Amino acid sequence: MKNIEELLRQRQALLEEIDGEILKEYTKPITLLFTDIVGSTHYFERMGDIAGRQMIQTHNDLLFPIIEKYGGKIIKTIGDSIMASFEDPVKSIRSAIEMQTALASHNATKHENQRIQVRMGLHFGEAVVDDRDLFGDMVNTSARVEARAGAAEILISGSLKEKIADQDFPLVFLGKDFVKGKTKQIDFYVVNWDNRPEEDIRKSWNSRMQPAQAVKKAVPLKQKVVIRKPVDLQEKQKEIRPLMTKGNPYLNRVMIPHPDMFFGRKSVVKRILRRISSESPQSVSLVGERRIGKSSLLNYLNFPQTRLSGMEEAQQYLFLFIDFQQMRATDETQVITMIFSALKKQMGKEIEIVCKEDFDGLRFLCEQITESGYKFILFLDEFESVTKNEHIGPAFYSFFRSLANNYALAFVTASGKNLKDMCVSHQISDSPFFNIFAVHHIGLFTTNEARELIEKPSEQWGIPLAPVCDKILELGGTYPFFLQMACSAWFEYLDCEGCDAENFVRKTTPRDVTDMFREEATPHFEYVFEMLSDDERDIFGRIAGGKQPDGASPPAEALERKGYIVRNEDDSLACFSAEFDRFIKKQFR
Repeated sequence: MKNIEELLRQRQALLEEIDGEILKEYTKPITLLFTDIVGSTHYFERMGDIAGRQMIQTHNDLLFPIIEKYGGKIIKTIGDSIMASFEDPVKSIRSAIEMQTALASHNATKHENQRIQVRMGLHFGEAVVDDRDLFGDMVNTSARVEARAGAAEILISGSLKEKIADQDFPLVFLGKDFVKGKTKQIDFYVVNWDNRPEEDIRKSWNSRMQPAQAVKKAVPLKQKVVIRKPVDLQEKQKEIRPLMTKGNPYLNRVMIPHPDMFFGRKSVVKRILRRISSESPQSVSLVGERRIGKSSLLNYLNFPQTRLSGMEEAQQYLFLFIDFQQMRATDETQVITMIFSALKKQMGKEIEIVCKEDFDGLRFLCEQITESGYKFILFLDEFESVTKNEHIGPAFYSFFRSLANNYALAFVTASGKNLKDMCVSHQISDSPFFNIFAVHHIGLFTTNEARELIEKPSEQWGIPLAPVCDKILELGGTYPFFLQMACSAWFEYLDCEGCDAENFVRKTTPRDVTDMFREEATPHFEYVFEMLSDDERDIFGRIAGGKQPDGASPPAEALERKGYIVRNEDDSLACFSAEFDRFIKKQFR
């Protein structure tokens, strides 16, 4: 029998042989292109989810054929970004130029708010290549090159410049600099595809580089965190403006901005506050469909009056709200920087923080907060923007788990699906970090919660909707987003016509109300239908045909959890509202 030393030597030899085989058979020189749409987050916020998705589809339809035309291979898309490879370095540059030219032509016919600007970065090096993906250090370097590019710019590395040296491309040398993860500086060149003055190009580059250079040259300071006193919640509550009671109270389509406009979810709020108020704060993951009210719930929890009414010793908590859809982080360093920046902004002069904005600095911050007798609660909205980011690796999640384990800290996240199902890789989804969360699915309102939303604002704004409550529920069901639309349509109709809701108790819903609701709701219904899986469509097909699907099947349970179907008293399944039922039946005619 062989001893352990011999077996370990054989194991090492075998590993080296396998590594050598992989390097020999799968490593090849390649040019990698990364692209990213500039300002896409603000586009989604300004124009809405459907227009944002349409913008990305337009972007893909413009750029994908050009990449393929020049022999490029699209490796993957991540949200509004493209990763593509080229075997011919020259064709990679020509492809990038033609893509920027196509975008410029597209933008020339569009209003400023609808233009698409893309930054591009290209790098040449050796990567491990298989049929589906690329691996290796050069992938990370390529991403770092793209991150340095400005809007509508093509930035390339020195290694790619060497491969196209005999070509007459309009290149402008910008200088040398370090990128994260590399010990040597790399050369940066811009492809001056639109013939900009070189002075303007260098000025733009220098303005982007100065903040990073200033950080590098800064003199290290001794770390310290001093909490002079927590934010006075009573005073912060006084700062919230009085609620205006003019106009239509149901027009809000974004995160509820005022605590008095938040309705329902009382039991969920209580459960979350109990978890984060425990001796050792517990982390919570809120999961729900788009427009179900996750962001509004997080924001409501962050309001001073919510904490004061629902928590003991509320002053001993530091709450921090970060929206990753609004402030998308490109890597783990930016996530940490966002935490520091948000905390400094929220607490102002009441906290002094002198820390490195890195893993060690954040650990020191959490340690000092805990030792000062406070509990630190981070509300992280759209957290899937982090878990789906390929530039944020396993070490990041291990570190965050260690913070929750060792300090008085908890995370409350909001996402469209379970976080483990929205990770960029299995290596990330298998992280023990996700085991610290209690998952709460955010679904439909109860009937009482829906009636509260219908009756209270309309009463306060002077046009009571209580008499037509059942008609409103028929339109929008108890899905908060569509219920708001139904209330809005009824409120606007009664206001414009000078009518009283009592007049319609025994009448059918006016056609004008129905038309207003359908005009706003139909694009969202179409989006929901487009995103259904084949199994989920089959469930709706059976409902539309008057046949009951298996209510215990995974697709049916998923649709019920999402809020698109409801279970009647006899356990039969139906669409969440009569109008959604009407829409679904039209899809199966």
